[in-house]
Amino acid sequence: MSEALRVTTRGTRSATVVAVVGRVDLAGEAPLREQVLDACEEQTLKRFVVVDLTEVSFLSVGSAPLFLRAHYHCLHRGKLLRVAAGPGAALTTLMVTGIQEVVAVYPDLVSALTNEVNSPWQ
Repeated sequence: MSEALRVTTRGTRSATVVAVVGRVDLAGEAPLREQVLDACEEQTLKRFVVVDLTEVSFLSVGSAPLFLRAHYHCLHRGKLLRVAAGPGAALTTLMVTGIQEVVAVYPDLVSALTNEVNSPWQ
């Protein structure tokens, strides 16, 4: 049985965090896409949108372009997208697809929420 996808959103002082748990595939990525794009569009002074993939058990290669779209969607609204993805399925997919060359990817949520300029995974 596959693990159901759960997506939640919360705010911190400088970021909107979209936390993801479970499997992300093309068939079920809609809740993730909606919450990430909503976070980019949110009228707030928060500078970052952080997608926390540290609890993702599978990230489809077909779902990976969502992060490129979200990156540019955020940029057009004056925000920066960051992704937290420790060693595992999500990071592997981000690296194989080259997403980490465009989107800042961090090894954990704490690192993604700090004011580092560059991604340590690059």
